[in-house]
Amino acid sequence: MKYCLAGLLICLLLANFAAAQLPVATGRQFAMTNAAWKVFIPDSYQQRPGDVADLLVHFHGDPQTMYNNALYAELNAIIVTVNYSGLSSAYSGPFSDATLFQSLLDEALAKVRHQPDFSKTLQWDQLGVSSFSAGYGAVREILKSAAYRNDIDALLAADSLYATTAGDGTPLDSQMVNYKTFAGLAQAETKTFIFSHSQVPTYTYESTMETGDELMQHLGISANPISASGLGTLDFYRHAESGNFQLWGALGADGDAHLEHLRYIGEFLAHLPLARTSDLEGDFDLDRDVDGLDFLAWQRGESSGSNSLSDFNLWQSHFGDNAALAAAVYGVPEPSTCATLLTGLLAALLRGVSVLP
Repeated sequence: MKYCLAGLLICLLLANFAAAQLPVATGRQFAMTNAAWKVFIPDSYQQRPGDVADLLVHFHGDPQTMYNNALYAELNAIIVTVNYSGLSSAYSGPFSDATLFQSLLDEALAKVRHQPDFSKTLQWDQLGVSSFSAGYGAVREILKSAAYRNDIDALLAADSLYATTAGDGTPLDSQMVNYKTFAGLAQAETKTFIFSHSQVPTYTYESTMETGDELMQHLGISANPISASGLGTLDFYRHAESGNFQLWGALGADGDAHLEHLRYIGEFLAHLPLARTSDLEGDFDLDRDVDGLDFLAWQRGESSGSNSLSDFNLWQSHFGDNAALAAAVYGVPEPSTCATLLTGLLAALLRGVSVLP
């Protein structure tokens, strides 16, 4: 197995060159009554039957960066961005008003309905909420409402959950309880919760790594060590999954390592159960590209055929999809070359032949 994984890591490295190439999203952007809120309808948006649209509400972070990453993830969704100046209190203060989030949802819907190419009876379908860094301040307040927890289908915390340190040295329960509730719902597969963290230390309060540990302890799971490259410069060292809950631990303990979780948030957006503009064959882990991680998913029986040879052939034939820029921009081998290498490694492994020193 170690030989197969070694070849896999080579492939991941090559595929990552292309993953760093984010598209530039264009579309219609509208101001809202609150200057910190913006509605964006991507040009890539495809009308859906039934007068419904998915909505992604994101707290904290450059709007264009969000739009670009949503395009990378091929989300077929309307996007609302919320950006206040300041730390988490700049978000928790306003959204401690339990009616504010509903006002945001209603106003965004009215803005979209007003567009000539959208139905006047449009309704929101799947609702995703994401946050980066200080944006968790708003999400923590929103999750206090059972009605909002019921309405939100998917939650993404991109290096974005901190907490006061309690007397026992763990994250303060009152600040974690509703995240734990949502994590439990995700584990039961009625919701989806994607949690990412860096290794940036916080000395006077609980870091995202520590709150991630607290969520895993609550769920009764632990993270597995991995060595895998994600979108752009994201490099992961641990991963946990239970039901629809996923935790991704990324390397890096400085400010730039923190910013990677916004800069390449498309890595995590790709796991949200929102509508897509297209589907990729062979993308077994649903991260919008076909790479070595999909081979691991196939090995774990997470493809449609549960380790079937036909699914392996599907993965092999589509390996490198969304990675077409790699050879042209960086002069690295074509994806087919990498797929051939991994196929050879797999065959050798099955024969019991050592392929590496």
